[in-house]
Amino acid sequence: MTTHPKKILQPRQPLKVVPPSIQDSSIPQPVQSSESISSSKSIFSHRGLTGGMIILGLISIGMIPLNPRLNGKTTITSTVEKRQSVTMPQMGILSLRVRSNQIVKPGDILATISSPELDKQIADTQEALAENKASITINQQKLFLAQSQLEIAKTSQMIAEQKLQKKREELQKATTENQFPKIRGIQNEQQGIQNEILGVRNQISGLENEISGIYSEIETIEISIESLKKQLDMAETAMKQRKLAVQEGALSVFSLVDDEQKIEALKGEINQQQQQIFTRQQQINQKQNQIRQTEQLIAQKNQTIELKSEQINEVTDFLEQELDETQYQVQQKLAERVSAQKEVDAALAELMAQQKLLTQKESEFNRLQQQKQQLIIKSNIPGTVITPDLDLVNHQTLEVGREILNVVNLLTLTGLVEIRQEDIDLINPTSPVIFKPRQATPHQYQAKIQNIPPVIKSDESNQKSVLQVKISIDNADQKLQPGLMGEAHFETHNMRVYQVIQREVLKLFPWWKI
Repeated sequence: MTTHPKKILQPRQPLKVVPPSIQDSSIPQPVQSSESISSSKSIFSHRGLTGGMIILGLISIGMIPLNPRLNGKTTITSTVEKRQSVTMPQMGILSLRVRSNQIVKPGDILATISSPELDKQIADTQEALAENKASITINQQKLFLAQSQLEIAKTSQMIAEQKLQKKREELQKATTENQFPKIRGIQNEQQGIQNEILGVRNQISGLENEISGIYSEIETIEISIESLKKQLDMAETAMKQRKLAVQEGALSVFSLVDDEQKIEALKGEINQQQQQIFTRQQQINQKQNQIRQTEQLIAQKNQTIELKSEQINEVTDFLEQELDETQYQVQQKLAERVSAQKEVDAALAELMAQQKLLTQKESEFNRLQQQKQQLIIKSNIPGTVITPDLDLVNHQTLEVGREILNVVNLLTLTGLVEIRQEDIDLINPTSPVIFKPRQATPHQYQAKIQNIPPVIKSDESNQKSVLQVKISIDNADQKLQPGLMGEAHFETHNMRVYQVIQREVLKLFPWWKI
């Protein structure tokens, strides 16, 4: 073997990424002919030519474009909003209406649960509701009666207050203005009696004037009688003298006849005038009797006036008594209204309490009914029942919260792909994805990136930092199921061979750890 002198290696410049030229660098350049090689022997040695060719070949290989695939271990899960986990909403006996791998649509009954305890609660609540409604009916009747009594009490109080106001006005008129009809009538009667008394007094004055006139007539008659008596005395004296003359014979007996006739005439006239005095005296007595009777009538009239005054006082007292009674009636009606109002308030409060209780009972009943409706478990999504061994829980009493079954829409599944942190820059949300399950038959499924989370986690060995990229897998044949494992292949952007080698070298010897 020929030995070659060692060349002093110059420090190499770091490699730079050279963008591809317009010409295809992957096409090898034509090799020079033997004549040109021989002509350049003076410039290049054989070994140098070989090294140059190798370097040129490596550079050409490094510039070859590649489309590398990025693989990641994938675990299939169900898709959010396309899965339904059914648990026991309440303790009871489970009755399944579906079987494993059965396809269901929204609204299909998956299972029913029988709960004797819930049925008893519903029955008790229904009974309490019926009793509460009956109590409300009774309280409504009580409230209606109480309100009717209140209206009657208000009307009675209003009438009593109007009557009281009227009595006050009557009393005020009777005591101040004397305009009360009954008192005014009595006062009119008093005025009439006083007018009668005035008339009677006028009669008495007339009688007294008549008596005075009679006394004047009597005095005139008495004067006349005195004059007549004097004439009689003179006549008798003259007659005595004539009798002496007759006895003496100076006169005849016939001369005495004129004197006797004159004396008799004077005596007759005196008797007549005395009779007139007697008559006048009787007239005076009669007039005085009339005066006394009239004075008695006046006294009676005054008594009547006093009686009328007493009647006025009695009317006033009666009005005051009626006013007091009416005030008492108003107080009674007010007390009745207050009592009726309290009954209305009590009935209304009781009714409101019963209605509030009814609302609570109805809410409780509706809640229990909804709870009973929840015992009829229906499918919310179209999908497939993926839970095995359902016969083991059918017709069994299960506790609340226990999982019964799962319904999953298998047309679209979600895969969680673990990607190393160093490779995350190779993909983007639009990168195409192919999922290959771990199975004997080669079959692959189209997928697309659903989410690239910004959270970095550790893998199962806690040695590598990974991201769990969420992909959506098109499971048209519905052969994939949650829990299956596989590999997701991401198509990345074009890279040169040297770039791929550089990434792998940096993975083996991370520069950030140096």
